[in-house]
Amino acid sequence: MAKNVAELESERLILRGITEDDAPEIVEWRSDPEAYKFFRSPHRITMDEHLSWYRNNYLSNNNRFDWICVDKSSGRKIGVFGAVRDGNTAEVNYLLAPYAQHKGYALEAVRRIIEYVRSEFHIKRVVAEIHRDNAPSIALAERTGFTLESESGDFLLYSSEE
Repeated sequence: MAKNVAELESERLILRGITEDDAPEIVEWRSDPEAYKFFRSPHRITMDEHLSWYRNNYLSNNNRFDWICVDKSSGRKIGVFGAVRDGNTAEVNYLLAPYAQHKGYALEAVRRIIEYVRSEFHIKRVVAEIHRDNAPSIALAERTGFTLESESGDFLLYSSEE
């Protein structure tokens, strides 16, 4: 079973809705200690944990959209990106495979997702919650036009208003 999520495209990327077939890559990326140390719930996930979330939470949540990001030139999956709507606000999130980092893919994908949620859902405010030690994500947020809005413990809230 899959969720109907719009396919998005940018210069180098295709973003398509996640499916159960993407679970091995998502679990691998999400279980990398260098990635999960920046999560609110920092732990390695299992395939069962991911599939349970996918089947019992994701598929029934009409306000959450997740995409697998595919490099057009290689056809390789390079990350998972998401947006969660809450009224006139959307929170973006992303997890890039280690082999795809520092190549501008995340910036390209996040910009495309922001463009999509603003046009499709008339979102005015986009936010990103980032761990204060995650310098690459902070730099990405700033390059995307986000500004620091608030701090709470280890997390910083960046926002961009249209």
